[in-house]
Amino acid sequence: MRVTPVLLLLVPCAIAANQPTFTYAVSASTTVAAIAVDAAGNTYLTGSTTSSSFPATAGALQTQFSGGTCEVLAAFHGGQLMIPCTDAFVIKLDPAGNVLFATYFGGNGSQTAGSAICVDASGNVYLGGTTSPNTVSQPDTFPVTAGAAFTNVADGGGFVAKLNSSGTALVYSILLPVNPPPLAIQQRAVAMAIDPAGEVYIATATAGALPFPTTPGAFQPAPPPANPNGSGVVAKLNASGSAMLYATYLSGNGLSIPQGIGIDAAGDAFVAGFTQAADFPVTPGACQTGYFPSAEYMEFVTKLNPQGTGLVYSTFLGATLNEASEIKVDAQNGAYVVALGGAALSSGGYLSHVSADGSALVYATYIPTATGLGLDLDSAGSAFVAGASGTAILAASPGAFQSGLVGNTGNVIAAKFTSNGQFAGATYANVSPTAGNRPFIAVAPNGAIMLAEVATVTSIFPWLTVQNAASGEAGTVAPGEIVTLRGYGIGPASATVASSQAPVDQLGGTQVTFGGVAVPVFSAQSQQVTVQVPWEIAGQTSTEVVVTYNGGPPAGASASVPVVVSTAAPGIFAVANYDGALNSPSNPAKAGGFITIYGTGGGVTNPLGITGGLWPITASLPTLTLPVSVSIGGTNAIVLYAGSAPTLESGYFQINVALPSGLQASSAVNLVVKVGGSSSLAVPISIQ
Repeated sequence: MRVTPVLLLLVPCAIAANQPTFTYAVSASTTVAAIAVDAAGNTYLTGSTTSSSFPATAGALQTQFSGGTCEVLAAFHGGQLMIPCTDAFVIKLDPAGNVLFATYFGGNGSQTAGSAICVDASGNVYLGGTTSPNTVSQPDTFPVTAGAAFTNVADGGGFVAKLNSSGTALVYSILLPVNPPPLAIQQRAVAMAIDPAGEVYIATATAGALPFPTTPGAFQPAPPPANPNGSGVVAKLNASGSAMLYATYLSGNGLSIPQGIGIDAAGDAFVAGFTQAADFPVTPGACQTGYFPSAEYMEFVTKLNPQGTGLVYSTFLGATLNEASEIKVDAQNGAYVVALGGAALSSGGYLSHVSADGSALVYATYIPTATGLGLDLDSAGSAFVAGASGTAILAASPGAFQSGLVGNTGNVIAAKFTSNGQFAGATYANVSPTAGNRPFIAVAPNGAIMLAEVATVTSIFPWLTVQNAASGEAGTVAPGEIVTLRGYGIGPASATVASSQAPVDQLGGTQVTFGGVAVPVFSAQSQQVTVQVPWEIAGQTSTEVVVTYNGGPPAGASASVPVVVSTAAPGIFAVANYDGALNSPSNPAKAGGFITIYGTGGGVTNPLGITGGLWPITASLPTLTLPVSVSIGGTNAIVLYAGSAPTLESGYFQINVALPSGLQASSAVNLVVKVGGSSSLAVPISIQ
């Protein structure tokens, strides 16, 4: 185990304000409880509302507040406290923060709240949360669909619903027969993940007499007999919402509350949460098999097999508080977990990376925060965390969105750690007006982060961010790739563009190096610089990017960030038809004809390109060394050539393709380039 210290310092309050990409405020009496971002950079929010003026969009699934009055089971001046019932909600924002749709979700006479939200590749939205029929004078009209796995409102303390991509209709809505413990209601009552087939993995808890119906062969078919306070449940729902593929308890003889769930490509479920059960099921050889005697709660991480019949591994992590934890899984099956520490870390939390077999910590690091932590991963396996500012102040990165604490409340700390635990960036953001609330974080494909708390969501580029110049994707870089650097104070106020096709390694006072190699700068301005990654980094697994403006400190600014080097990171600039004209709806390609794709990030060529040079016109052109394939509308096309783009800068690649003759006419069919194991974002092309 390696525990990584984080540098701390006290920061003055006079901080220059950079502008976020957008800030969206929810309506009054509305609380955000979960956030997600899709591959196109759209943001999805859920939570609860009692507002009759929530801005539901025309044609949405539910445009009116369900209303109703609910009772709280506590004495209030000799009687029960009567309050408005709540509805859940779903909001979808485009990358600029504009509302694409917004809908209520709930029934008359129920307390309904969203606590988890996911989105699939087709844009369908999956919503999870709790509902309770605290009926006073009206029936509970919570929406369930015919054929759902569970439909009994009286027994349903939780729910899972799937909305279509436009937010106008339900695909299905089912109830979950759970009675969430009061502690779980205060945290994440239902956690959720989805697989590519649209199957939903659920982690929740139930207490009291209502049993959750487990499936034959379940790992734990019944809750431990000495645990009336709350037992964990893990379940997998089929794609139509009509049946549980498996359902099992996950608990010891003591309060056991799952708070997060993630999945890997094989369908294993990774569950994180907290427990008071010293006999919580752990496996031999796990990272931590013993319960700390002095701990009030212990964090656990459990990996269930795809059938829900057994444990791949299960381990304690450390002492924690009864706060929501998060778990994410990377492509190598490593689990990343954030949670608040126990008594020894009363003013902070920790981020842990558990090895793929659960036997060790790859790293663990302290995060200074006064509240629970939000967590997300990017495509390279880097972890992004967010917490409210505490008494210990994290050192912000040069070029960060906000370099220090503004005022004494209302700030969020966001930090990034690479998959091996290297500290890769940190920023503050004065975006949380309500002190003491746990922030949520989601990473967009372009490297921006969405920070949400109870009332707002804000999109920022947190620190120096490296994007593919064609696709805007962030995460990794490839040798020779043309990239755009996003940051603050990294160039002149007005854009400066290189005067020749082969740029120089300094422009407008801005200089950039990758691993100490100065690179050509195509354009430079205060928050955006475009450069070429040097071919010389081929064979490396990571490199350090440094941007220096006006000579660096003290006269100018300097920013740096570590970045993962991949063999390829393809992005598409343009597609031309056989006649050389750009493909468009008004100028479609012919099925069975030919197109040329221009992009960047194709990886090493043979012979290798020259950094900053132009591709030559020769009898034998440099070609991409990795395998190249092109799919159009899901159909593989014939690649005729993949290599250099003669006369263009060496960061560009060119791929000539013969289109399948059977393609249907369309104004927008998706084209994807795959180089080695890396695929580009899909771009639409038009077919005649």
